[in-house]
Amino acid sequence: MGLNIQSSFLTPNPYSRPGIRLKRVKGIVIHWVANPKSTAINNRHFFERRKAGKSGYGSAHYIVCLDGSIVQCLPETEMAYHVGSNSYTATALSRLSRYPNDCTIGIECCHTDWDGRMTPETWTATVKLAAQLLKRYGLTANDLWLHQEVVGWKDCHRWFVNNPAEWARFKREVADGIVDKPKRQEVVYLMSRYFKDIPQNLAWCKDHADSLYEKGVLKGDGKGNLNPTDPLTRAEAAVLIDRAIDYVLKEMK
Repeated sequence: MGLNIQSSFLTPNPYSRPGIRLKRVKGIVIHWVANPKSTAINNRHFFERRKAGKSGYGSAHYIVCLDGSIVQCLPETEMAYHVGSNSYTATALSRLSRYPNDCTIGIECCHTDWDGRMTPETWTATVKLAAQLLKRYGLTANDLWLHQEVVGWKDCHRWFVNNPAEWARFKREVADGIVDKPKRQEVVYLMSRYFKDIPQNLAWCKDHADSLYEKGVLKGDGKGNLNPTDPLTRAEAAVLIDRAIDYVLKEMK
């Protein structure tokens, strides 16, 4: 299923939407909103209220809600204030820029508690959004960053900072999402093209049947004999179809 993204751009202002053009995108940064059980639109409105200049600077391009819906606060072509700091990690300075706001896209995640725990819907939508963005800009899962990995001092996204195995799992899922996997209909189409060319007589199948019998896929008569015209059991059909699909998928890579 596709992502449910609602555009609700912030009003241009010096504090949350400066209107500065983003440079070449080099990374995607994952944040938490630090406001348990709040919604994406609530946090978008918080960014909007910053325009009054009374609550500092801050914004992000996307906010993923508890139900998996997404609010886009800024065009991807504009800079957000999401990783501003007086200092940055050496890795961020070498791989991103001296001011990483100018070359990164920020994703804020809603969460259920102060540990930063996300709902399954938030997790899944964030994985899909991150994969989509990385693919769009020719990046890989190695170009995913936590806010903490950029600035070195902030515990954001708190869940991932305190659970590094979860961060590793998240990045693996994003990496899987970047790869174009063959669609089911494409597999069926290729299989139909293959099978329609099979001769209608039965002589062609003996060698294939004997080979599968030797491998234990097909069952004989219990006396070491196999008649290639005997009916196929459901179990045998399942094995054959499963192996055929595996073969087609490998051919499509």
